[in-house]
Amino acid sequence: MEHETGKVKSLWKAIDILDALTAARRGLSLSELAVQCGFPKSTTHALASTMRDRGLIRQLPDGSYAPGMRLFEYGAAVSRGFDISALARPYLENLSSLTGANSVISLFDGENAVSFDYAVSSSGIQILPEIGVRLPLHCTSQGKLMLAFLLPQKVRSICKRRTLRAYTPHTITDADKLLQQLSEIREQGYAVEDGEYKVGLRSVSAPVFDADGTVRYALTTIGFFRRVSSDDFTNAVQVTVKQAQTLSEVLG
Repeated sequence: MEHETGKVKSLWKAIDILDALTAARRGLSLSELAVQCGFPKSTTHALASTMRDRGLIRQLPDGSYAPGMRLFEYGAAVSRGFDISALARPYLENLSSLTGANSVISLFDGENAVSFDYAVSSSGIQILPEIGVRLPLHCTSQGKLMLAFLLPQKVRSICKRRTLRAYTPHTITDADKLLQQLSEIREQGYAVEDGEYKVGLRSVSAPVFDADGTVRYALTTIGFFRRVSSDDFTNAVQVTVKQAQTLSEVLG
């Protein structure tokens, strides 16, 4: 992997290892880790050994490597620092109550959309949101909402660097079509996912603005709605947009 000049290369490599282990969602052998990161096996072993000793990664009984508990501790510390979690909790719970579906709040961090809190509805099939995971930008309502508020040239740059993977037959994999949809999202003020990430799953995300007027978060309703034109989904859109607007006023 290429790294910018002037950076601490060993730290970049350590982060590459953490990224590979996090994305794998299973243990990776030393050889697999070296191949995925593009490092010599000796370099990978030295980095992995150091990171294991500091608790950043752990070694499983079969010798493979996985993320360590210290990462959980770091994540918990970051989560405690998000006052937005406490502020958003009533809106998440109210959203789930009004729609009968699950609600999620995500953070826009650079070029990533990461969900960090949710509320589960007491009715219907339960869906556990992916918390702390980088969401695909081109096929989730949170990701598309984030892209919609970026400059078109920035979106094209992201599309060139990230594969527009087809998760389902409904996933948009053409950059021009995606840009067209992003324009519609900006105009209507919310983004919809219609079975593009997971078959049968539909969601709507509305922007939450901070005090500077920047879109920092997405408030999302997600569930197995029959179709995006159904009355229950239309209600979910209206309620989600309203709750996001109210939360934006609180943050402003």
